[in-house]
Amino acid sequence: MRSALSAVYHLLHTDQNEVERLNFNLAHPFFRQAVARPEAIALSIEGQTWTYAELRGLAQRIAAWLRASDDQPPARVGILASRTLETYAGILGACWSGAAYFPISTKLPAARLAEIFSRSQLDALIVDKARLDLLSREMLQSSAMRILAPECDAIAAQSARCGIRIESFHALPAFDAADEPRFMDENALAYVIFTSGTTGVPKGVMISTGNVRNFINAIQARYRFRPDDRVAQPSEVSFDNSVFDLFNCWEAAAALYVVPQNQLLGPVKFLRENAITAWYSVPSFAVAMQRMKMLRPGSLPALRYSAFAGEALPHATAEAWRTAASGSIVDCLYGPTETTVVCTGDRYSDEPHVTESRGIISIGKPFPGMEAIIVDPALQALPPGQAGELAFCGKQVAIGYLGDEAQTFSRFPQIDGRRWYLTGDLAVLDESGRYHHMGRVDNQVKISGNRVELEEVEAQLRIVLGSDTVAAVAWPMQHGTADKLIAFVSSPAKPIAEAGDALKDRLPTYMIPARIHQIDEMPMNVNGKIDRKALYRMLDENLIQ
Repeated sequence: MRSALSAVYHLLHTDQNEVERLNFNLAHPFFRQAVARPEAIALSIEGQTWTYAELRGLAQRIAAWLRASDDQPPARVGILASRTLETYAGILGACWSGAAYFPISTKLPAARLAEIFSRSQLDALIVDKARLDLLSREMLQSSAMRILAPECDAIAAQSARCGIRIESFHALPAFDAADEPRFMDENALAYVIFTSGTTGVPKGVMISTGNVRNFINAIQARYRFRPDDRVAQPSEVSFDNSVFDLFNCWEAAAALYVVPQNQLLGPVKFLRENAITAWYSVPSFAVAMQRMKMLRPGSLPALRYSAFAGEALPHATAEAWRTAASGSIVDCLYGPTETTVVCTGDRYSDEPHVTESRGIISIGKPFPGMEAIIVDPALQALPPGQAGELAFCGKQVAIGYLGDEAQTFSRFPQIDGRRWYLTGDLAVLDESGRYHHMGRVDNQVKISGNRVELEEVEAQLRIVLGSDTVAAVAWPMQHGTADKLIAFVSSPAKPIAEAGDALKDRLPTYMIPARIHQIDEMPMNVNGKIDRKALYRMLDENLIQ
């Protein structure tokens, strides 16, 4: 009791600058910039722009709506929207109100959406116009009790039958101009990102406000964004790459430019026309642009900062990008969702640090506030030059997994009295102190930058095919990632031809195998497990049609 009173006394007798420093609310830097630069552009979508003052006004009205709910303000706010004004204002409004935001992909099948809604136990849901059709009767019954949408006439009657309150953006309450983002300490939940899980259901990674603050501090020190920067936003908000774009941009009073969906595969025109100065994406974007011969020398003159993460960055692609953006630094960043977006980096230079035998850029050194080690299966630290599992400790290590204490305990163990996160990535430390990614120690793969647990795909294959003998592999693999999955099955009880449609109701598109091969007998290794190497050989040597 005495310590709590002391904390209150300390806050009451601390000057305003110190209070701002102590408030870890993700919307607080945006608020400061909206006060200092109200007429600066904060957001641009399809040629339409909103100033910091305009976006602040909508975010504060959403926060006022959230706070008006019943007896207590919401703790968990879902965002079911896709890079629209409602998305960005909803994220800021949720943060402003003191809630954690839960970005939910609009590309997920209904069954997976329902599972996420059920596990999230949301207090409120914000949805944009284009996604209203995702809210089926079953979805409404498993979703938040309050829903905010641009238009709701089409589902108002149905929602009333389900006992759900849907309200319109047009009816948002007014706000107090002096109202600041709610105070949140560094241990408060900031957001939850859902990733593929080995148990057949998605994992919710819980990130704290303190995790994000350390991440932003590291990025700002690394790049020093300015108010005149224009930051591209190519990622869906359900992908944690978006955290890099949004909060680093608004921290610096820069402008966020959303890349149109029809230009994502070849954004050179967008980057040039909008004089984009900062780009962050998975390397797949750059690889595709390189294949289409878009990365001509000097073709990206305005870029000052270019960063890639989520997949291995091929040496040749890094060089091609640097040639196209000759005035830009090029960074290879690394970090699982559980370490808050990214937590290591290596800057590309005339003498690049290339991982031997893989032709990719090293993942570099840990950010300030983070520490890395390589461990063996007994969690004993290994010396430089010896490969093992990469683990992290420090200020960006996540709280854990939503509603899954067993998985949290397993992946966030205590090593020598400190809490670490085991990445599942195989890595090696070189003599210069840089880490090199060498693959995976488990069955997690990357499909076009998306994290996929093969066990989850196989769990759904067993259901739709009626067979316990199934396997999925990512193929063809190049630089640690692949464009598609290939599945195998023995003795299916259900037609393979119908599996694709059945999987669409259970998995995101990128997790659905491009082909399913029926084989007489699944190859096994000496431990009695499915021999994935043998399956790869069958594909590589064209031994199966």
